[in-house]
Parts: sequence; C-alpha cells; structure tokens
Amino acid sequence: MNLARMSFKGYVWPRNPETIQIGRGRSVAEFQIPQGARAVQDNGAAPRKVTGSGRFTGAGAMDEFSRLSAVFSAGGSGTLRLPGTAPFQAVFASLVLKGQPRPNCAGYEFTFLEDSYAVPERAGEAQVFVCSGGETLWDVANRYGTDVDTLRAANPQIEWPNALAAGEEVNVP
Repeated sequence: MNLARMSFKGYVWPRNPETIQIGRGRSVAEFQIPQGARAVQDNGAAPRKVTGSGRFTGAGAMDEFSRLSAVFSAGGSGTLRLPGTAPFQAVFASLVLKGQPRPNCAGYEFTFLEDSYAVPERAGEAQVFVCSGGETLWDVANRYGTDVDTLRAANPQIEWPNALAAGEEVNVP
C-alpha cells in the first residue's frame, strides 16, 4: 500500500514516521450534587492527540531534523496531514531528539494536538464539515468564522442545531 506522506504546514516528511498514534477521547466532567450523589456530564469529543516517532537516516539526517525543528519553533496552528486520515487543524506541541545523534541518523518523537477552534485554510469555496458527535451549529460557526444564521440558511436539513449527530454533514458556505 502506498500511503501519502505526513505533512504539517509546509513541511513534508521525507519518509513517514515509524509509529503514529491518534488518540481520541471525550471531555467528561464529574461533580458532586446535593445529598451526596455524583453526576457525570459528557461535554463531547475531546481534541485528537497525535504522537509518534521515527528517524531520519542518510547524509544530512541532522539537517532534516533541524528543518523539522524550525517548523516546531515557528509555532501556531496549521493543517496536519496523516496517512489514511482526513487533514485537520493542529498545533505542533512537542518535538524530542531521541537517542544519541549521529551524522547519518537522528531519531525523534513528536506530539500534535488538534486545534478545534482554528479556522481551516480555505480557498473561497464551500466546504463540508463532518461532525464527530456532540458539536452544535454554534461550534461549527465558531470554527469557520461565520455565524449560526448563515449555517442554518445553508443547511435546512439540520433539525437539531444544538445536538449534531456523529457523521452529520454541515455545509459551510
């Protein structure tokens, strides 16, 4: 299988990392209510966390690590493209040079965190947002820098704007 190469912002990995893990979770709050009972509230999907490791090999391995390190140092949110996964907005949260660096080999570990509220790069055309469940139309409007009324007009099929189902599509003009 020939998978696409991993990329973030303008950096494209010369070879995909050896390991990539995509963690998903839910934002859950637990609190005490009167008479000693406890309640749990599901606040929806938590941002994805992507971790992994790899190594650059061959002449210029440390130069390649330096280029990746410069992307990390620049900071900010950008589009993360992973093999076999739809691109999403993320922040490069950590980068570690792993092991003893050698002229022809540089091992590394990385962490990316999904940036749920970053406005994705757009070329002016309409987009479709696919809900993961637990979002509201307000969440989608905030993410794309628009307002709920505009989304309501573009999505008459949405019956419950305060409870979008997993897999539900929202047209974003």
